[in-house]
Amino acid sequence: MKRIILTVILVICIGAVAFSLWKLWGFYRFYHDGKKEYDDLTGYVKEKDPSDDTGNDDAGKDKCPITVDFESLRKENPDIVGWIYIHDTGINYPIVQTKDNDYYLHRTFNKKDSYIGAIFLDAMCKSDFGSFNNIIYGHNLKNGEMFGHLKGLYDINYNSKADFKKHPKIWVITPEDNREYEIFAAREISVDKDMDVYTIEFSSYEEYGEFLEDQVKKSQYKTGVTPSEKKSMITLSTCTSRTEEGRFIVQATRIQ
Repeated sequence: MKRIILTVILVICIGAVAFSLWKLWGFYRFYHDGKKEYDDLTGYVKEKDPSDDTGNDDAGKDKCPITVDFESLRKENPDIVGWIYIHDTGINYPIVQTKDNDYYLHRTFNKKDSYIGAIFLDAMCKSDFGSFNNIIYGHNLKNGEMFGHLKGLYDINYNSKADFKKHPKIWVITPEDNREYEIFAAREISVDKDMDVYTIEFSSYEEYGEFLEDQVKKSQYKTGVTPSEKKSMITLSTCTSRTEEGRFIVQATRIQ
């Protein structure tokens, strides 16, 4: 009887180890396959050589640092609405949008099941990023993929060396337009208490202006950038590892 009990325990232990290894392999495979997919997609993006020109056009505006082949990307996924790019960081991804905010939580750009998901625009936002506040979501992955870079780049409570001045500009390229944004606020929020952050449309410019002032006041640090109620904005939102309700957001106003 003792030998039988020990054998049963041994079999259970072996089964537990095998199951754990299987789960770890699944996590690794999702990371690996997802990273390869997004690495391959950057083949549709061409970065400009900084030595080609001064980086400004005749009017003194920043030139978009990349070009995106949206025609080819649409053939892979017609849900694409834009591309997000922050220079010299890992944030260089397609943006998709569908009728609900759950679909791309666990599907990649190519609609493959994966917990790494995709970068996606809120379903209630205008697909041309013409809303007052354009909400863009992405997972906070431990390997830094997707929006896992945001906390390291902009959260001084998470990374004491974080400095928004190193990466103050965010580009959102669409099939019709190159949209440049400048960061004016960043902080950690709770979705239970700070749902106003996800307000997309406002009844007036005055109401939108009051919202912008409030976001600047609540920011972790002062950027010196004063957002205008006449300019649209983006809010990048990702999870935090502290609490289930925690989110880290980066807010930026359009500058051209």
